[in-house]
Amino acid sequence: MLEIELVNRIYRKAFQKSAYKFALLPHCLRDFRSRCDAVPGDMEYVCMGCTEDCFIRLGSQLLRKYGIQPYISVTIDQEKLFRRLKAKHPDIGALGIACVPELAQAMRLCIRLGISPIGIPLSANRCARWMKLAHETSFSLEELEELVR
Repeated sequence: MLEIELVNRIYRKAFQKSAYKFALLPHCLRDFRSRCDAVPGDMEYVCMGCTEDCFIRLGSQLLRKYGIQPYISVTIDQEKLFRRLKAKHPDIGALGIACVPELAQAMRLCIRLGISPIGIPLSANRCARWMKLAHETSFSLEELEELVR
């Protein structure tokens, strides 16, 4: 958590000044009560806003308000994805929403590739990797808005 906070403080201004900003939201933020209607976008899946309470929809709306392209993260090879994006957009910033270990790892990768990272940890880690079954997760929308404002 401390590493994430330090990276946010160091890279926040560079992220905000980036010509292209994107965000990766984990698929575990979707509303598990209904079928997700996300569609493939130019790099990852894009939320179609199918349910009111879905954290992907809520986060995507907030991110778009601040000029950040939101995507649902499903790609396993983030390094390949980030290299492709960096080649297409040399002045780039990345916002991640993830569990603490994955967020810290992705932030380190971004720094290594010359991408300005910031991020928000999930409120709880309920991933199938850790719990054998995926459960809905959440994050603080207020914290996200404070970070990107």
